[in-house]
Amino acid sequence: MSSRVWVVAGFCLLVGGGSSAFAQDRPPQSKRPNVLFILADDVGYGDVGFQGSEISTPNLDALAAGGARFANFYNSARCCPTRASLLTGLHPAQAGFPDMRGRIPSNAATIPEVLKTAGYNAYMVGKWHLGHEDKPTDRGFDEFFGMLGGFNSYWREDPFYTRWPKGRARRSYAPGEFYSSNAFGDYALDFLKQAREAGKPWFMYLAFNAAHFPIHAPEDVVARYESVYADGWDKLRERRLARMKELGVVAKDVELTPRLIVPKNWANEKKEWAADKQVPAWDSLPEDRRKDLARRMAVYAATIDVMDRNVGRVVEFLKATGQFDDTAIFYMSDNGACGEWDPFGFDGESGPNNVLHVGEALKEIGAPGSYSSVGSGWANASSTPYRYYKQYTHEGGVKTPMVVHFPAGLAVPPGTSIPAVGYITDVMPTIVELAGATYPRERDGGPVMPMEGASLVPLLKGGDRPTRPVFIEHEDSKALRDGDWKIVQERGGRPWELYDLASDPTEIHDLADREPERVKTMAAAWSAWAVRVGLREAPPRVVHGTIELKPGATLGGGDAPAIAGEPLRIEATVRDARRGGVVASQGGREQGWSLHVRDDGKPALAVRRDGALFELAGDRALGDEPTRLSAELRRDGSARLLVDGVEVARGQAGGRVPSQPKDPLIVGDDRQSAVGDYPTPRPFRGAIIDARLTVGAAVAAD
Repeated sequence: MSSRVWVVAGFCLLVGGGSSAFAQDRPPQSKRPNVLFILADDVGYGDVGFQGSEISTPNLDALAAGGARFANFYNSARCCPTRASLLTGLHPAQAGFPDMRGRIPSNAATIPEVLKTAGYNAYMVGKWHLGHEDKPTDRGFDEFFGMLGGFNSYWREDPFYTRWPKGRARRSYAPGEFYSSNAFGDYALDFLKQAREAGKPWFMYLAFNAAHFPIHAPEDVVARYESVYADGWDKLRERRLARMKELGVVAKDVELTPRLIVPKNWANEKKEWAADKQVPAWDSLPEDRRKDLARRMAVYAATIDVMDRNVGRVVEFLKATGQFDDTAIFYMSDNGACGEWDPFGFDGESGPNNVLHVGEALKEIGAPGSYSSVGSGWANASSTPYRYYKQYTHEGGVKTPMVVHFPAGLAVPPGTSIPAVGYITDVMPTIVELAGATYPRERDGGPVMPMEGASLVPLLKGGDRPTRPVFIEHEDSKALRDGDWKIVQERGGRPWELYDLASDPTEIHDLADREPERVKTMAAAWSAWAVRVGLREAPPRVVHGTIELKPGATLGGGDAPAIAGEPLRIEATVRDARRGGVVASQGGREQGWSLHVRDDGKPALAVRRDGALFELAGDRALGDEPTRLSAELRRDGSARLLVDGVEVARGQAGGRVPSQPKDPLIVGDDRQSAVGDYPTPRPFRGAIIDARLTVGAAVAAD
């Protein structure tokens, strides 16, 4: 059973630098461990030494050798959703981050807030990426230095890296001296010295931005890797897999996945390198391209190398001050490696441009002023032996090496690999139990959502815990792992895939056609979970009639309204409509409809019938004021468009949508294949106040 402590009564405690108030009981005081949580950024499954990498990470390797490793631990596929789950113990949608924008809600507790119940001080260094409305010191941390956003220069301190609370002591770096990972090490040591003087147990969240783009690293470290990647990603994948098998990271019979088919995305559609095409064989590339790519990977490796050196500085301080054995140290990555946006990576902040660096210009990659990524070819290698990477829910995107080093609190032999499945929501209950803290019942006078995860402590003590399914979703990439079975569905309206991870851990052999009932049962469980955590609305109870739709709602599969052969009306009240975008859509390039505002500000209805596109548009641009839009596809196949109840266009669509669309109904976007003549995604740039869809006989005739 998972260990959960519930509050029955108590008093209010003012938390950290913010205004959060908990009702709670304070547990008896006793010696409590310090907790250090180290989070890497976009570091792939095979990118650290103890996982079989050639990158030098001796300090992380030592933590793995002296601690316990979780062989089947999962993140939430992307930076901020994982970070929100980590700090709250909730699924991303519950924690305010169903996608890349959000805010931790007031009815969610954070780890530092909860640890205050046990007398802890809390410190954060590094990448926050949980919105700018709340600073880390508003959510329980006593001190913070780092970046509030998701990515920026490693070399440039101002204006990206800030100190909170304002007015606290700040280091001064000479011109050319600042480098983020080194600065994070500096501030981590400063805060640990403060913690030692305070005499209280402490929690530190050390969240590096290595190895997120733009990849930057000191030239002397890059030089160590200059020749390492010259023979390319194909040879690297083979070497890493062989080393993984030698170390016991994977079984001897594990198959290496084929080179990846890179999915379509908004960026690679605009480049010469086409989407939905396989990563090219390394030897097929021209020499100048191979040199450019080898330099990119050398810089990427150097960012991880420098991160590890700063982990070593912190560990050395803990050893020198006698705190090492009594500190629970965690390490993991927030998601898989970054494949943005194609095998050749990108350069520049403004878009998907790629620069081929030759000669002396190669050294520009990673230098101050550069802005580069490694691309999907190397990300595919970083995910060895798995498929995909960051943003996707196949194993390469969501599986992470997770280490717990805690000599005073582990009952398993050093270096133990724990096969039990774990998920990022398990971090909160684990730390709560280790710290002897009390999880709150209330915050700011309202009820707090209960933790979703289960403590890992029984596993660290050499015991067991009940098997729990792991549900994951990110931007319509979905997965459910239940025991050894996993279903996964990537974005773009693709069907569910099914894998037996016991015999096929690299997800090569799709069994969905052989076991359709298992897929159906697991998909239904995923949909029920998605409704429970607020990721999607409950399925409509009727296929005909009117369905109220919330802005941002997504209804797919069996949850989507049945529109095949039916008349329909979509209505929405919008504001700032002249900025354009899709108000609501259902379907894609084959079947469906879309109510949208074109770039010229004119409202439009698009209808797809077996791939043929019909579009009806108004003759006047919309303004900023609240406007009621309505579009009808009628029983006789005619269509009309209304603005504030006045018909502005009428035409003949040729019939109703003949079959149920595969793509979901989305309010405020068209993210998969496009219904209309526009690129996807196509988010509405104004505000949607309300929306509803009427299907069937309730749509009036003339």
